[in-house]
Amino acid sequence: MAELFAPLFQPLRLGRKTAPSRIVFAAHQTNFARHNCFDSRHAAYYTARARGGAGVIILEGSVVHPSDWPYEYAIFGYDERIVPTYRMIADALRPYGPVVLAQLTHSGMQGTSHYSQAALWAPSPVPDVNSREVPKEMEPEDIAAVIDGFATAARYAIEGGLDGVEINAGPESLVRQFLSPLTNQRQDEYGGPLENRLRFAREVIAAVRRAVGDEVVVGLRLSGDEHAPWAGIKPGDAAEIARILSSEQQIDYLSVTSGSIYTPHLIRAGLYMPPGYALHLAAEIKEAVRIPVFAQGSIVDPRQAAMVLVEGRADAVKMTRALIADPDLPRKVREGRAEDVRQCILCNQDCVVQSVQNPRLSCSINPAAGHEAHAEFATLPPAVRPKRVMVIGGGPAGMEAARVAALRGHRVTLYEQNEILGGALLLASAEPGRKRLELIGQWLEAQIRKLGVTIKLGVTATFETVRAEMPDAVIVAVGGVPVLYPGVDFDNSVPVLNERDVLGGAPLPPTGKAVVLDEIGDHDGMAVAEWLVQKGWKVEIVTRDMFCGQRLTATQELTAWNQRAWSKGVVFHPQREAVRVTNRTLIMVDRFSREEERIEQVDLIVDVTYDRPDETLYFTLKEAGFGSEGMPALYRAGDCVAPRRIGQAILEGYRAGRAV
Repeated sequence: MAELFAPLFQPLRLGRKTAPSRIVFAAHQTNFARHNCFDSRHAAYYTARARGGAGVIILEGSVVHPSDWPYEYAIFGYDERIVPTYRMIADALRPYGPVVLAQLTHSGMQGTSHYSQAALWAPSPVPDVNSREVPKEMEPEDIAAVIDGFATAARYAIEGGLDGVEINAGPESLVRQFLSPLTNQRQDEYGGPLENRLRFAREVIAAVRRAVGDEVVVGLRLSGDEHAPWAGIKPGDAAEIARILSSEQQIDYLSVTSGSIYTPHLIRAGLYMPPGYALHLAAEIKEAVRIPVFAQGSIVDPRQAAMVLVEGRADAVKMTRALIADPDLPRKVREGRAEDVRQCILCNQDCVVQSVQNPRLSCSINPAAGHEAHAEFATLPPAVRPKRVMVIGGGPAGMEAARVAALRGHRVTLYEQNEILGGALLLASAEPGRKRLELIGQWLEAQIRKLGVTIKLGVTATFETVRAEMPDAVIVAVGGVPVLYPGVDFDNSVPVLNERDVLGGAPLPPTGKAVVLDEIGDHDGMAVAEWLVQKGWKVEIVTRDMFCGQRLTATQELTAWNQRAWSKGVVFHPQREAVRVTNRTLIMVDRFSREEERIEQVDLIVDVTYDRPDETLYFTLKEAGFGSEGMPALYRAGDCVAPRRIGQAILEGYRAGRAV
């Protein structure tokens, strides 16, 4: 192990427990629960991270009172049925030695009444920014009931064999809502000056400590900055809160996060925020307290994590998304194989599960995440008879297929028509703020080269190529092909390019006015708009959607993108249908009024619409008998099946490589 990483593996004392490393897997929503208790799926998920070397594992938040049911699969920490499910996880993780904690939480105004069919409870009747639901102001007996709930839930966690609990006073918690003037407008002893606003947190901490005693860990998760300086908790306020609460010697550590009701995009920031964006908050609190401090904020690089400790900015690092992407990160670093770590790309595509689709947690670049107990992701069996495998296409699907097939012992040759591997990922990583996407392509390429995969660049593999090679198996992963925006008549007065052309270096006219016709509402159109602005273009976006960048809500990047786009002068035309382009004029109609509008003097149209699968080679091979008895096996994966996101491409590549 390189000396740089040694601080990550120094034991960390938390109260009377000792964590074997300073890498923390923090609490996060998974949607794995069954009957609102932990499930064997949780156990397999956490066990993989414990086996990989995480020093502290904080389980998905457990709500402490029936007044809080924030999402369908929430964990009911107040229900005695939780105890055996805690024990199941504690027993599974114990052989690997991490400190295992339950997070105790109440969502207050940031929950929903959809499941409980009862009013939300909060310090004051301040509506939530997202749901606009107005909560009930808690009465004294409500406050007492929730405090009792924290104590009961803490006792259940210890009865279940856990090492302690973490009280959630983070961005989406009732405790924070009492601490913050943003959401606490009470006139009684729980509102007003800081001394009063601290009262609820103090009473919760004291009740929990009384319930569990001194032998177990009690931690506190705290928002270090609500990013609402007109009334919210600022970094200096958070440091003072931390100093006061820690001085009472009832908590064993502080876990620092950021954000609040107005800034959910800063709780688990996406690609556009640099890794470590919230480290300064942990550092400020560490200076104010004498107990261990955990840092957070897109810490996904082991080198950055180690430097946080070397520089004394925190005592431990929360690497949650990093460990979702690669549960063996600590073990690989300890073994001197940091270059083998599959680094999180911060895409937020499959690990953020608070969406209307209500998905189970997974990971775009690690398809096993959340499915650890499934047979599909069991240890790869070695090939009974090594085969000659031909993979066509060097994007994420093709490289993953080649990697997995080679791991099984097959002799793999990968063909890529371009002179460089990466496929659609390469273009996506050229978009402003998305360079980190290239990391997964670099990792896949490094792995297949280590495994001895033969790589043929600049070769377009055709039916004749395959027939000449006649391998034992063919995996087609040639991606998608762009098509023209549907329903629009284009004349030849304005160049019409797709975003691949633009980002791929196609010749552009001199800068002028560009119109992005966006059918997708995702990064593709929004990023190319930013790219053009950076090159000096004036940009307008036309979309049928209710607002531009509609799908950025799923990855929590809409707010940040809007801020950047408005500051750069991008003009939005939502709810508009493009009809035709004639004489350098785009003619469109309002979706509802059907009134006609025009954008004149247009110099460039960027056509952002859905790709179609490139199926030609696959079906040519299939019609020639490939895939039938006595002929080479035939598979396809990724966008040539149906153009989708990175996660589906890598998953299908994995399946194809495993199936050979």
